[in-house]
Amino acid sequence: MSDKLEVLDKVLDTGMKELSCLCEGQLDEAERLASERLTLMEEAWRMRDPNRINMLKEKLLQLQSLHGQITAEAKKLHAAIKRDLLRARQENKRLTGYRSSIRYTPLSSSKFVDKKVG
Repeated sequence: MSDKLEVLDKVLDTGMKELSCLCEGQLDEAERLASERLTLMEEAWRMRDPNRINMLKEKLLQLQSLHGQITAEAKKLHAAIKRDLLRARQENKRLTGYRSSIRYTPLSSSKFVDKKVG
């Protein structure tokens, strides 16, 4: 039973690190930790004993709460990226509008440029 609790403790620790990385914007490290957390969760699931599940209830409730926090932080990051993309798209439209209002005058038609070379 202690092995199962140790695995769940590792899952909790990995999840806390993942949440910290998400909050700091270290998305590559957060992704790596999420994969590690999944592997540990699968290991804990394989080790489960239906007769003793009540002993693990506290750890599982902590995991559920942690998963909710990680999901909430990921949704915040998703919304921030969406806002940034929308802002960039609007800026691109604005700059495109300026481009169409600028008149281009070729240099060769200028009266100050000598057309004879040599």
